[in-house]
Amino acid sequence: MKNCFLKCLVLAAVVSAGVAALAEPKAPKWLVLDKLTYQADVDQTAFNGADALLLTTLVQANKYKCLDRDAYDTAAREQGFGANVQLVPAGYSMRGEIVQLVPTGKTRTIQNTPLTEYIATVSLRANDLRTQQPYEAETLRVAHYCQTHKDMLVHVVRRVALAILMRDYPMYIMDADEDDGELTLSYGRDFIFPGEQYEVRRRKAIVDDDTGDTVYKEKTVGVCEVTDVGKNTSTAKLVSGKAKVKDVLRFYENAERFAVPPAAPAPVAAPAPAPVEKEISAKPLPPKKPRIAVAPFFSKRNAFTVQGVTIPTRNWLDDMADHLNTFLTQTDSFKVLDRSFGPEIDRELARIVNDPNASPNDVSRLSNKLAADYLIVAEVTFSDVVSPGTDFATGLPLPPPSTLFAEVRFKCIVAPTTQIAWADVVRLDSSRFGGTAEVFSSNSSATAAGLVMEAIWRRLAPADFARNEAARAAASGSASEPDNNA
Repeated sequence: MKNCFLKCLVLAAVVSAGVAALAEPKAPKWLVLDKLTYQADVDQTAFNGADALLLTTLVQANKYKCLDRDAYDTAAREQGFGANVQLVPAGYSMRGEIVQLVPTGKTRTIQNTPLTEYIATVSLRANDLRTQQPYEAETLRVAHYCQTHKDMLVHVVRRVALAILMRDYPMYIMDADEDDGELTLSYGRDFIFPGEQYEVRRRKAIVDDDTGDTVYKEKTVGVCEVTDVGKNTSTAKLVSGKAKVKDVLRFYENAERFAVPPAAPAPVAAPAPAPVEKEISAKPLPPKKPRIAVAPFFSKRNAFTVQGVTIPTRNWLDDMADHLNTFLTQTDSFKVLDRSFGPEIDRELARIVNDPNASPNDVSRLSNKLAADYLIVAEVTFSDVVSPGTDFATGLPLPPPSTLFAEVRFKCIVAPTTQIAWADVVRLDSSRFGGTAEVFSSNSSATAAGLVMEAIWRRLAPADFARNEAARAAASGSASEPDNNA
């Protein structure tokens, strides 16, 4: 009886250990995205903003821990405020080159809109960050019907992002409905489009006896076409061949490339773990309220015009940053640090260091209070706005026609590591704003700051944001109820 009890106990321990091992999530991969380059004859104006859009797409896919090299200099300045800035070593970097962008001469009319087929050729290369040597290459061919070559930007970015993701996270068939033949794919609307076709590939794992590495043998078993796209998954139908759950999908025009991931390097012996006391002191618990700083925003334009009035871009950017600081402070969810007082803070630090009567801990104490947990950086693109005329009754300018006035691409960066915690894009329609040019500029900068603030609040303090939304909904509901005592 005793031996039976011991056997049951051992079996339960083995089963629980196996369940824990299966439930353990995969470790995220680190990725550095280098700037896109262009061959000499490629029109770069069509791809303005492609780097920021590609980085945002990869961050929102939530597969990688992405590092932004451009933001490193901004984050490195936080060392002066006491932050320990260290780049986390990434596994590899991706380099992209736009090789070609040409119209094919084919045309199509959709909803009375004439469209031209454009083809973009993109070369991708993965570099090992340990050796700085390229070890994998991919050539993409992106074809799409659109009005102008500038409309190709979003399609090229999505295809490049999908190629990078599929290197480590292949698209596969999650479910296959035997009744109607529908296939459920593991990627959604951010990466694929209805009408696209993919090869269905059957994979078989094989162990190399010489190296012990696992390699994959693949063969094409069918072709499927995307019929509908959702947020995280898509639906496809089988055009030819066969398919089953767990089959992987490859680009139809170049299915053989990027199929087998490179062999993992030999594991390096890990150093002895540090004592618990040292680990806790080196990595203090985050404060209850995250410390957040808004870095100076950037734009490639020096000025823009609204109804014939020229407005310096710097004025609009600074106005938006001021509004964003104010809105973040009013949430009461963050400790907002004003970086516009950088010179004054530098002088105060220098005074403490040079004061013979100051305590050695004074500078550390001040630096710890000033170091940011998160940095907000943004790049803004502008379009000139022309009013259709003036109101004959009031003499004031009429609201401008509907056009994209400003696009704010912002990133929330973890200051100590420069890892991107979140990235998104805010677009402003000029038809929402009227009045004089000065009023237009002030209202639009405040609106942009409000949209960015809500995105940050929802991401970094979701509980506070949910409580605020519930309170606002309750207040709106009580205000709409009729007063029966009236």
